[in-house]
Amino acid sequence: MKSMIKAFGIVLLITVIGISMGACASSASPRVTYNSVTITDIPSAFEGKFAMLTLDTGGSGARTLAWGTRTITGSSATFNLLDWVTDRPTTIREGNYGVNLIIAANMTAITNDEEEYVGIIMSRAFFGETVLIEFGELMSF
Repeated sequence: MKSMIKAFGIVLLITVIGISMGACASSASPRVTYNSVTITDIPSAFEGKFAMLTLDTGGSGARTLAWGTRTITGSSATFNLLDWVTDRPTTIREGNYGVNLIIAANMTAITNDEEEYVGIIMSRAFFGETVLIEFGELMSF
């Protein structure tokens, strides 16, 4: 009987530890997701121009995940992200991404390789509440 109580106590202790660990895991803060990216400090020379932003997995063999377009007004532009394949609104998780920004007169100019500006960040960490990227962070081509 004494060994049965001891075994029950050990099982109970293991159960309590397991439940405690599970509770800690579920109370951890969830990973932040983003549905937009804002480029700040855009030079005034690009006011009124068409811009396209893409996000990829970065590195060799990069795969494009999301994209967005907008006309630049003022010194910043917020791009609402669309899934690259489905063209539906999407979110991405915290992580490192390649960022590509193309500025042209319109979408046709981009299609015809008549860009006025092409900038890239090979790997940019996305973390925190919002994604703000200064124009100066982009390496232009």
